Amino acid sequence: MTGTIKHTHRSKWKCPSNIALVKYWGKRDFQKPMNPSLSFVLCNAFTETSVELHKNGDQKVEFNFEGEAGLFGERIEKYLDHVSGRLSWINKYNFRIHSQNSFPHSAGIASSASSFGALALCLTELDFALSGKEIGCSDFWQKASELARIGSGSACRSVYPGFAIWGKTQLFESCSDDYAVPILGGINQTFYGLRDAILMVDTGTKEVSSSFGHSLMDNHIYQRSRIAQAHENMNELYLALLTGNQEKFVSVVENEALSLHAMMMTSDPSFILLKPNSLELISRIRRFREKSKIPVCFTIDAGPNIHLLYFKENEIDVRAFIERELLDFCENGKWIDDRIGGGPKASPNHSKGGE
Repeated sequence: MTGTIKHTHRSKWKCPSNIALVKYWGKRDFQKPMNPSLSFVLCNAFTETSVELHKNGDQKVEFNFEGEAGLFGERIEKYLDHVSGRLSWINKYNFRIHSQNSFPHSAGIASSASSFGALALCLTELDFALSGKEIGCSDFWQKASELARIGSGSACRSVYPGFAIWGKTQLFESCSDDYAVPILGGINQTFYGLRDAILMVDTGTKEVSSSFGHSLMDNHIYQRSRIAQAHENMNELYLALLTGNQEKFVSVVENEALSLHAMMMTSDPSFILLKPNSLELISRIRRFREKSKIPVCFTIDAGPNIHLLYFKENEIDVRAFIERELLDFCENGKWIDDRIGGGPKASPNHSKGGE
């Protein structure tokens, strides 16, 4: 980029990743889910992104992603093209985007959720600033969620604190396929003490991309059954969250994790994403739960890494269990210690105009 650069507006947000308890698998139309999902945001796994708008310069997007190379930059350019129909000012500016993750790109955490969540929050703030709208109102968060969904489906759940639902469901009339909604009240306090130990079985590149995995549901023999199961599990899980029923929580969360992998194993072509060490970890987690009577469970995204979920009151016992029995089955003994988070945060110097 040549000449003196003068920024007109900038925005900076830190957005967490999230872990789905009821999984969405399969898309329809453009980035809309076949079934509803329910997740909570993490605390320590986040992406921090800044966006500066410039009037001058000959490069449409100048992108710097620390720790990861160019392919994600290409994805960002396509994304900006997609959302330009909703944000007409995009074509009037050049962009300088800087982004970094707090976690390894292949750690079994949804980096696209936090990345597109952070970028969508920046774009929404810039949109509201340019149009003179109030930042932080309910419309702000809804628009950020919808813009995030266009980049990555699961990203729409990352813009809220705590728990969120994406997809139409009988639970709430406000639920939508276009954006996620937060669960604002009623959840038993015990679930705000959730911990997530991410056991890194394999940090390599995913065998199957999320987009390709979702496409396998289009003609899946069990598609209708899976959609019905997800709706039933949504109801069961929400009731467990309201009543503090940890046993039901454990049952539904593990059923959802294994159902996701069952869909992959019975698709055409089929894929087995779990590794031998993944299965060993699952077996040990279940055995520990049976012997100790401590309510721990696992969930898994579309990969081999295991998320061990447990509660704050059991932290000492579970951490001892991880160090004693589980780390030998993690790649180089790696694991990430995380917990439920408070949602995105804006930089104190965000949304400033200037020369």
